[in-house]
Amino acid sequence: MSLAQVVDFASEHLPLTLALTVLASLASWAVYNAFFSPLADVPGPLSARLGLGSWMSNRALSYDMGWKLAEQHEKHGAAVRVSRNMVSLVDPAVIGEIYRYGGKFEKTSFYSYFRADKPSLMSTLGNHDHALMRRAESPAYTMTLLVDLEEHVDSCLDDLVSYFDKAIVTGKGKGTVDMGEMMQLLAMDVIGELAFGGTFGLCKAGKDTQGFLPMLEAFVDVCCLCGTQPWAGLPLIAFCNWKVGAQGPQALAAKSSKAVKDRLEQIKKAYETGDEPRRDMLSKLVMAKNADGSPYSVRQIEVAASSILGAGSDTTAITMRALLYFIVRDPAVYAKVMRDIEDAFDSGLLSLPIKYSDGTKLSYFQSCLKETLRLHPAVPWTLPRIVPKEGAVLAGRYYAPGTQVAMSPFVFHRRTEAFGPDAAVFRPERWLEATEEEKKVMERNLITFGSGSRVCIGKNISLMEITKVLPTLLWKYRFSFTPRNQPNSPHKLPGRAVDGTYDDKEPWHVKSQWFAVQADYWVDVEERDDA
Repeated sequence: MSLAQVVDFASEHLPLTLALTVLASLASWAVYNAFFSPLADVPGPLSARLGLGSWMSNRALSYDMGWKLAEQHEKHGAAVRVSRNMVSLVDPAVIGEIYRYGGKFEKTSFYSYFRADKPSLMSTLGNHDHALMRRAESPAYTMTLLVDLEEHVDSCLDDLVSYFDKAIVTGKGKGTVDMGEMMQLLAMDVIGELAFGGTFGLCKAGKDTQGFLPMLEAFVDVCCLCGTQPWAGLPLIAFCNWKVGAQGPQALAAKSSKAVKDRLEQIKKAYETGDEPRRDMLSKLVMAKNADGSPYSVRQIEVAASSILGAGSDTTAITMRALLYFIVRDPAVYAKVMRDIEDAFDSGLLSLPIKYSDGTKLSYFQSCLKETLRLHPAVPWTLPRIVPKEGAVLAGRYYAPGTQVAMSPFVFHRRTEAFGPDAAVFRPERWLEATEEEKKVMERNLITFGSGSRVCIGKNISLMEITKVLPTLLWKYRFSFTPRNQPNSPHKLPGRAVDGTYDDKEPWHVKSQWFAVQADYWVDVEERDDA
């Protein structure tokens, strides 16, 4: 067939020609990715190796990231290709290379949607710009400031205790509580006290009176799904808002702006009346300065506040739920924790309200907290970085500049090379039995809050709150999981563990996306005679 005949045929059958052209292009693309890409030798799911579709987007939509990625590593080993240009790694040796202080690996575009509107500390990709912003905002997150404010955590906890007490009275000695929701409401109230001048009153009301929870769910969905496909941001934002039935980034920006406006007005009135403004996180952000010495603008304060409001409660709530779960599900662990707490009260080490500094001395409780952070990290997703222009050798393999490399806290923490042959087992004793050198290695391998210069800036909020709240609740109440197979069970979802296992004995239903969120988590609460 001559060239002219080919052109005539193509003109006469244009739809077919276009279809064949698209198929040929896709086939060429798939062949290149599978056989000629710099990552062609790295095993992984077929869609990732062919560069077609998005395995990561599917995980964001299916809420099964943690266990699906773990399955891939079990099947393929220490390096798994999870997208056309990204490799998930689990070798402990690469932590210091990818995430170290002063390193050259920068965040990928995945993080670009982790903001309400303007770029935030979380969504700033460049290490230099991030360092400048973190230096300006870090005074608002110091443990010294937070410990000074811990009395405000106590007032929020009092509201939660009152809610539990009412539930117990209503249940004639045993209250049934949605622990999944109440832990989040408590964490939100604490954020209100620490950052915005007062509680949001959610625990006192016993419900989400301000629509925070659907807003946060939509926001996290947007961040994660859009991060897997940054080029399709706007339609994906609309899709996530529709799916959840709430506005995500838009609502967060609006609520943050209002919260900042109200708090700044309170500070202004305090100065006008000659009073000393209450110290809190926002008062520190008001004093923040840019690299050139100029003060933070109101807009910059609003952006920083949106990070506190948008990410300040999830990590804490997830960890508190998980810590209670790991304690209550094992009678031996429960007994040891209670002995730890009771001995501290008997010796005078602890008294109500529990101080953070005293709670840190509960050795077995703190070991349980470490194990919870290890086995149920709030973020099971990968933490991707870009290989710098020099390229990098990681775990014995060279990765070209521009390649994305990442580690998942959930997957890594359960690997034997990171925490030994019983890595998948909840065993708090590992932290008590270890030598000082072994502890250092385990601490280095614990990447729940990230690692290096990008470690979660809100880490101190979580640790302070958890260390005060959980020992208080365990001292005052006796907890048990609400059975599923009973008349009038409040459960609406099947039991699913953090590793994806379906089991009616599980008290919750875990969804694994950016966060490992526990839903439908019902607990029976009774007063302890000794409290």
